[in-house]
Amino acid sequence: MKNLVFIYLAIIVIFTACEKEEVTTSSTNSTYDFSCNVGGVDFTDNSPSVVVDPSSNVLTIDALNLGSSIRIIIYNFSDRNVDEEISLNNLTDKAYVTKDGVDYTNTQSGKLIFTKIDTKLSGTFNFISESSAFSSKSVTEGVFDDLAY
Repeated sequence: MKNLVFIYLAIIVIFTACEKEEVTTSSTNSTYDFSCNVGGVDFTDNSPSVVVDPSSNVLTIDALNLGSSIRIIIYNFSDRNVDEEISLNNLTDKAYVTKDGVDYTNTQSGKLIFTKIDTKLSGTFNFISESSAFSSKSVTEGVFDDLAY
């Protein structure tokens, strides 16, 4: 009987002495001013160039990331509205990407939607552009947030 009590006490001491291990998770999901996915690879830029040429009323957004670049060109910018879907494969509004030294400048399809137009710009975009060798590059999940211009 003494052995049984000793075993129970030992089990109680073991279970009460064990600390519960805390699991901490660190989030690597950072917020960027400009982000998207280019051909399956994350593309981010915290300081994209945003210019509206007052003489031509053209908005240009240029973003850079490790030697790759994205350019979005929107004509008649002052006539654009929040939530308007802008096609990126027409004669004026375009989107280009340069990746691994290849320029994809022939926009095949895509759209841009401004979610905010005031002193800062926010919006979403996606597009597919083709190189002169007819290879294509997809740009998906594009977001820009509070870009000053």
